[in-house]
Amino acid sequence: MVHGTGLLLLSSVAGYWVLERSAGHKGQLKSVGQVIGWVVIVTSLVGLTCRVWALATGQAFCPIDGKGSYFCPLTGKSMPASPK
Repeated sequence: MVHGTGLLLLSSVAGYWVLERSAGHKGQLKSVGQVIGWVVIVTSLVGLTCRVWALATGQAFCPIDGKGSYFCPLTGKSMPASPK
């Protein structure tokens, strides 16, 4: 779990780096760089939030569909949440 969290934090830093590098360019390259940078940052922060949620609740995966079930990215199937 820790290795994935570190990778998500590094990808967030990489997204910031892309934002910083795109600020020095002009035109469409600047716009594309900003979009890519923000997408990388937001995606990595959502993944980090998902990992923290999984640790805090004791669930193996993040809630995805809002119906009380959890999505398993390994099998591609939705699993019912464990009763509390």
